[in-house]
Amino acid sequence: MNFKIIIKFVIYYFINLFIFSSKDIKDKTILLVRLDVIGDYVLFRNFLEVIKNNEKYKGYELTLLGNIAWKDLAIKLDSQWVDNFIWLDVKKLNKNFLYRYKKLKEISSTGYELVINPSYSRDYFPFFYLMIALITAKEKIGSVGDNSHPLDKKMGAQYYTQLIPVKDRVIFEFNRNIDFFEELLNKKLPIIRTEIVLPYERHNFQLPKPYAIIFIGASKSFRKWHIKKYAEVAQYLNNVYEYGIVLCGGLNDKKEAESFANYFNDDYIDLVGKTSLLELSYLIKDSKILISNETVAPHIAVALNVKNIFVLSNGNHLGRFSPYPKNITKNYHAIYHPNLSNNVEEHASLSNQFKYRSSLNINEISSEKVINKIKMNL
Repeated sequence: MNFKIIIKFVIYYFINLFIFSSKDIKDKTILLVRLDVIGDYVLFRNFLEVIKNNEKYKGYELTLLGNIAWKDLAIKLDSQWVDNFIWLDVKKLNKNFLYRYKKLKEISSTGYELVINPSYSRDYFPFFYLMIALITAKEKIGSVGDNSHPLDKKMGAQYYTQLIPVKDRVIFEFNRNIDFFEELLNKKLPIIRTEIVLPYERHNFQLPKPYAIIFIGASKSFRKWHIKKYAEVAQYLNNVYEYGIVLCGGLNDKKEAESFANYFNDDYIDLVGKTSLLELSYLIKDSKILISNETVAPHIAVALNVKNIFVLSNGNHLGRFSPYPKNITKNYHAIYHPNLSNNVEEHASLSNQFKYRSSLNINEISSEKVINKIKMNL
């Protein structure tokens, strides 16, 4: 453990000393904790309905403690299942001590019958475990998880009354969620795939028809395919299929978006950093094809049952978030680093090797390989 983490742990510990948790437990209440990123939320959100409608928790008040990154989508899609939302800016919580104090005070002001944290990969203990420790509850249930550091695992376990066992192998994350909730609810669940049903609304963007979405964003730079290669694929879609090109991504992708015009010879729509998560979902739903890094956009596309989804990956989190099992969708076409292409679905050892991170260079995937994949499947 490095010195900075130790200092943070000490500061967080003293912050906790000035927070006085509720001594009262509110009857028939559940706090469900889900603080991971947007893709994880998409793979999890259908279980909110499962919990709310389960006989075991019928009539319980459900509070979701969530990552503010997916707030607009969750409020629109899940307010019918969630009675209360508490939103955390995860990055701010880990850096701004005053913000941390205020939010932890808010979270710990209510006592719950049950706290559920279904996340398989729990955050490192100075950030997360000290927060769980503050919440008053009769029961706190989590996953045994995959924490690789023995101290990390030991520190996390002590704050829970029950840890649900997990299969000791790489499993697609949605199926991992099924296993967790079937164990929690002690019943077989009929849910077999992710699904997003958008309310009947329209976005206000003027777009060509038909159009292709080129999603250039990702949470880490090593997961981003080069913008020049994206432009070459976009040019092919424009020339051969006459698809209009709509460029999408987050605010952190603006620099790459600006250079797209250097490589693409026709008109296109640049919406990078200009859409909410909800607006992006409507854009994806109406697209003819999505070309994307392995990030949130393909997960949304699968849940919306988009027909043509092509995903670039260096093998990061192989088997956990990509590829999608065929029983969930046949519309997801993964294009991996050349070292992985012929082995991804056949060799479990590769999944174990890359389940946390891959050091392979995503830009060693050629644009020709992606175009050939499109030719074969479009």
